[in-house]
Amino acid sequence: MNAEIIRALTPLFIATIGGVIGVAVLFVPDTKDNDAKWSAGIGLAGTAIAGAAGLAQSTKNESNILTGPNAQITQGQDNPVQPSN
Repeated sequence: MNAEIIRALTPLFIATIGGVIGVAVLFVPDTKDNDAKWSAGIGLAGTAIAGAAGLAQSTKNESNILTGPNAQITQGQDNPVQPSN
């Protein structure tokens, strides 16, 4: 496996784990009466899914600045006259 495939599969794997935890929390009878366990399990599932979404972001930085053949960089002042007090 190359690095691109691993980068693509990692968020899917983590989101699947989060989904399994979330479904397990909903159906395990022990968590229905205990609000602390229920909210901890849902919080853990949400954190796993959010982490997967963060990992799924693109890592490539592409420039959207176009330059032509006569491109110049000029430095100027927006307000050349200073107000006097």
